[in-house]
Amino acid sequence: MGVPIYLMRKRAMGDVLWMEPLIRQLAATHTNVIVSTKNKDLFAHYPLPNVRFADKLNFLEKLLFRLRAPRFINLEGAYEKRPRMHLLHAYQEEAGLPLTNEYPRLYLSEAEKKMYAAETPYVVLSLDSASSRNYRKVYGVDWAQVVTFLQSRGIRVIYAGIKAPGIPGVIHYKTSVRELVALIYNCALFIGVDSAPSHIAASLHKPSLLFFGAVNPDFRHFRDIFNGIIMQQPCEYAGCYHESANTIDGTVCRLVGDEGIPKCSVHSTAEVIVNIQKLLSSYDFESS
Repeated sequence: MGVPIYLMRKRAMGDVLWMEPLIRQLAATHTNVIVSTKNKDLFAHYPLPNVRFADKLNFLEKLLFRLRAPRFINLEGAYEKRPRMHLLHAYQEEAGLPLTNEYPRLYLSEAEKKMYAAETPYVVLSLDSASSRNYRKVYGVDWAQVVTFLQSRGIRVIYAGIKAPGIPGVIHYKTSVRELVALIYNCALFIGVDSAPSHIAASLHKPSLLFFGAVNPDFRHFRDIFNGIIMQQPCEYAGCYHESANTIDGTVCRLVGDEGIPKCSVHSTAEVIVNIQKLLSSYDFESS
């Protein structure tokens, strides 16, 4: 193989997943692409033979990287310094690649595709946020009522997260990365906050109900090809997360600070159930 070109983003699983379109772009013009990330399990079963994934660089590679060799494309901070641009476009601009509107691709083995296929219809619920900011969470929803509604339709609710949510009737799964991909692949519906699992669901084109607060969803999704509904309440400072460059957490809510409940993140249980009904209306339960 030829001289390698390196694509790098260490952590933050959702951010790492969005590298995938760039991997295909680079693989189309380079014979040897090395992707360096701590989340390489996301890319298991990748079909391109000229792409290799590594969780760390060797001594020589580290030296070349520190010398700013041009064959290293480092995406750390790429979207953080371009806060008013779609995450994928920020990556592509950093890499000098054409801008595209597409979701990442995920590849599953046949065993992974069958892992949860025999389960009765289920919804994956994921409300854990990687951020501590209050506007990255969901308020006002009685999740016990939502679960009761879903159960009345013969649908189980599986919570994918580190800790059990304490919602009656919810089954808690603590999964590996590949188990999470397989779990979402076989679900009837995904419900969650803007997080890595939500981007996995969108990439798998699963019907999704996503909650956004101060983050502008147009900088995280492509609405014309997104399969689902995005819930976000209006605010006079809408999209304020993107007003601060070079930060991962974003700004502090101007209305309630760090401790209050931001108006952009408050939703009603009734509206959530209505939107779930809309998304489930196209799901074929007879074939499940």
